[in-house]
Amino acid sequence: MPRPLKGRVGRSAGVAEHRVARHRIVTRLTRTTTFTRVSALACIAALALAGAPSEVAAQTSSGTIAGTRRAVDATAAEWFAAQRQAADLDLQIQTLTKTLAELQPHVDELRHDANSRAVMLYESNTQALGSVMGDNPLDIGRRAALIGQANANSQAVIDDLEASISDLTAQRKELRDARSAQAQTLRDLSSRRQTLDTELASLQAQSAATSARAALADTTRHADATAAAPEPTRPATVALTAAPTSAPEPTPSAPPDTGAVSPHHDDPFLVCTRSRESNGNYSVVSPSGYYGAYQFSPTTWNVAASHAGRLDLVGVLPSNASPYDQDEMAWALYQWQGAGPWGGRC
Repeated sequence: MPRPLKGRVGRSAGVAEHRVARHRIVTRLTRTTTFTRVSALACIAALALAGAPSEVAAQTSSGTIAGTRRAVDATAAEWFAAQRQAADLDLQIQTLTKTLAELQPHVDELRHDANSRAVMLYESNTQALGSVMGDNPLDIGRRAALIGQANANSQAVIDDLEASISDLTAQRKELRDARSAQAQTLRDLSSRRQTLDTELASLQAQSAATSARAALADTTRHADATAAAPEPTRPATVALTAAPTSAPEPTPSAPPDTGAVSPHHDDPFLVCTRSRESNGNYSVVSPSGYYGAYQFSPTTWNVAASHAGRLDLVGVLPSNASPYDQDEMAWALYQWQGAGPWGGRC
């Protein structure tokens, strides 16, 4: 009998099993590698999709901020125009008041002269005049001429007096009208200022929220990019981190003072203005609510900062800002509105 092929069968079976086992290992490795690649690609896609809404939101927010800045500029232009109108009315009132003060003594003097000449012309008798001038025909003729001239002069004085009284009455009416118009202008100015403050507060909130979202997006991208294997729980952690951004933003602090000097520091207008307003004291605060070397009101400072694109200065007290920033905001406002915000004194 032939020998059974145990050895050959065994060797063939072993080789076959080894091949099967190796195929299974390769298959598992291939599947694992494929799964890992798919997971990595999914993570990358998720990161890209996560970053895209942030960029879109940032662009949308930037557009909203730009629109709000344009609205602030428009409201501020009306506000400054109302301020100029109020200043013009104040100047007119001061001028009229001064004119009244100067005219009243003049009117009193004219009235006194008219009364004196009327007494001389109508209450003096010819005997009194004759005792002075004599009774000869020549003196009588002179007396008649003098009386006629005095009558004419008296009438001229009376006419001047009536004209002065008429002018005085007209100026008093103009003064009352100017005061009434100024009161209305100031009421409109107060309303515009409230609107402006509201828009500035909105602008500050939008800027702060945009900065917070940008910082959060940068932190998230950096953390996800440096992580070896993104954890499934990471999005939940990010969501929890993003939630507190709805809390009220604290009052912004002034940017640090780098010691830099504004290129406009020695401009004649700035030198004159800060000398008149504060004697060059950048930290002064007046009792009437004006701040810094240029005595900004908070609203004027905020609209100037918004117009100049310095949203980091919106909400900062002017007296807390660095000399560089105060000079820059004063120069920006001067280029935008001229010397009007300071009363045109320099």
